Amino acid sequence: MNKIVLIGAGSSSFARQLLCAMFSYDKVKDSTFVLHDINKSKLYFTYNFTQKLIKQENTKAKVIKTLCLEEALRDADFVITAFTVGGIKVWEKDLLIPLKYGVDQDAGDTMGPGGMFRAMRDIPVLVDIAKKMEKLCPNALLLNYSNPLAPMVKAVKETTSINIVGLCYAVQSTVAQILGFLGEDKWISNPDENKKRHDIVNSKISENVEFEFAGINHMTWITKISLNGEDLYPKIRKLVNDEKVKKEDLVRVELLKTFDYFCTPNHWHLSDYLPYFKKNEKLTKKFLPIRWNLLNLEREKVKLMTRQMEDEISDKTTITVKENIFNAPKIINAIMNNKKIRVNINTNNDNYVPNLPLHSIVEIPAFVDKNGIKPCRVTNLSNACASLNKTNILFQELLVEGVLKKDLKLLKQALCFDPLTSAVCTLDEISSMFDEMYKDQQELLSF
Repeated sequence: MNKIVLIGAGSSSFARQLLCAMFSYDKVKDSTFVLHDINKSKLYFTYNFTQKLIKQENTKAKVIKTLCLEEALRDADFVITAFTVGGIKVWEKDLLIPLKYGVDQDAGDTMGPGGMFRAMRDIPVLVDIAKKMEKLCPNALLLNYSNPLAPMVKAVKETTSINIVGLCYAVQSTVAQILGFLGEDKWISNPDENKKRHDIVNSKISENVEFEFAGINHMTWITKISLNGEDLYPKIRKLVNDEKVKKEDLVRVELLKTFDYFCTPNHWHLSDYLPYFKKNEKLTKKFLPIRWNLLNLEREKVKLMTRQMEDEISDKTTITVKENIFNAPKIINAIMNNKKIRVNINTNNDNYVPNLPLHSIVEIPAFVDKNGIKPCRVTNLSNACASLNKTNILFQELLVEGVLKKDLKLLKQALCFDPLTSAVCTLDEISSMFDEMYKDQQELLSF
């Protein structure tokens, strides 16, 4: 019986989505599921849900809950990580303190001061998990969802021998949105409310659609897309004149106009990683007339999902078990059942994308079967698109080096290269902002 470990199981909405998808696959649903979290009450809540899921589906599965990381990891086959140190409370400070200095982040989870301090909090934890895996389950596959995704994966790659990939659903959701914009499928709006986020998570792409992609997490380019063999890019490039699409997604339309290709993820997220759209209040209102209150969305999602799980645990409603947009269950199923699939992964660039730096973390296609994950080489990423990726890679590589060396000066230097921060701050302002955030969060940091 395979052992599947979920670290961060107290994140009930995320755990629920992963578990419901895993229970839709034969063999996978008969595994031993180990739930780990540092929050006892949240852990027990997810445990009760999983027990109900096992009973409803009448499987041979076992579920174990534990606050002990070593117990969770021992002899694991698959480890899924989805956590953030400090939760929403400190995430809010990741946004509010930089805002005082003119750095207006919509997500603050990947680049910028928000992404930096999340990495400073979370990278040491993930590296510790991976080092414990080397002793307790050295052959296990580590599937990481925690942001900032690329720096997290790179840190583990540089410090351990553990097989890790980073997973994100932005590629699939972007392709689904493109098809909707073209009128070839359901229109999926950007997720400024939880119903729209639900639409994204449950979006499906027709088997008649073929697409290629390459780049870095949260800035991956759809390099090719066709429907029934017809190249869709001539139609996609006409979207720059479509008023409905511009109203929905002006940031990505502007990138399409200049760089010729459509990019992930949603336009709020993407605006955090570029210097063009939030230099001042006037520009921000032009390109982002509706702002993304991600913190409130997260708080509301937790409440909604908690109520839903309470109803499911008490048998008021039936748990819906089905495949969704998350790739971890698909990967586990492909390996256990030898079902060949293609997914998007974030992994070390061993010349998979020739015009991106070697050993940077790239987002590319990969095939999966019983033999594991086999990344694909992508050669059609334009040099212009790759160059925009490099502006983010530079920051991220300095960030990882700074965290691993516990070097505050190097981290402060890294922040000077962040595209949005450097577009609005002087060097002195960047230094002061870093110092203020460090002082505020020091109790959550390991150095």
